[in-house]
Amino acid sequence: MAVLSRRKAYTRMASAGLKVEEDVLESPRWAPDEDASAALDGWRAALRADMGRTMDDPRWPRALAAVGVVHLAAFIVCQVLAEPVSRRDLRYLAIWFVELVAVFATMRLLAGRHWIRRSPAVNLVAKLWTTFLILSFNVVSLNSLVGIENPWFKAVWGTLSTFLFASMAWLFTPLFFIPAVQMWATGMLMAQFDPYAYAIYGVSWCLALFGLAAGVRRAHPLPRR
Repeated sequence: MAVLSRRKAYTRMASAGLKVEEDVLESPRWAPDEDASAALDGWRAALRADMGRTMDDPRWPRALAAVGVVHLAAFIVCQVLAEPVSRRDLRYLAIWFVELVAVFATMRLLAGRHWIRRSPAVNLVAKLWTTFLILSFNVVSLNSLVGIENPWFKAVWGTLSTFLFASMAWLFTPLFFIPAVQMWATGMLMAQFDPYAYAIYGVSWCLALFGLAAGVRRAHPLPRR
């Protein structure tokens, strides 16, 4: 059928006086590179190897756990400020900004200076995390525009968190599907128990980061003295 369509096109173009190469009719204009799959596998292997070398640094488990505590503290404050009927409140923006600054300060203190540029793998994860933050703020903005009285953005945070961890699972290790499923369940709980959504989200992320810290420590134990 495809060859027939190409020959009809050839006939129309020839009748119009246009020159057409005959070999165009016999093969598609583009064929995938046979080495593309191997090159992609090699890129992923190099990325995973780089992440493995980076996680040998004993500072990373402490940094991940500390970020979990910062996130939990911020969302506990949000939960305290939560009201039965949602409304626009600039205090939440202030809390999230302070949390972001605190996360960067914690990473600089515990993971070291230039932690975000020290490794290509970590830099890629940081870019994914930045995209996640932008999308999280975007859904809050959209919810505010259509009516914040029904705060559906909280449950969407669970979906975005699932996408973040699932993306890391495809890039690094399927073990990231564990927190991805956890965040899916977190979104469901937030939708079901909206009055406690902030606390649920904060606790879930804290547990996920503590789990990642424990996994890194187990996979990269401290050298014996």
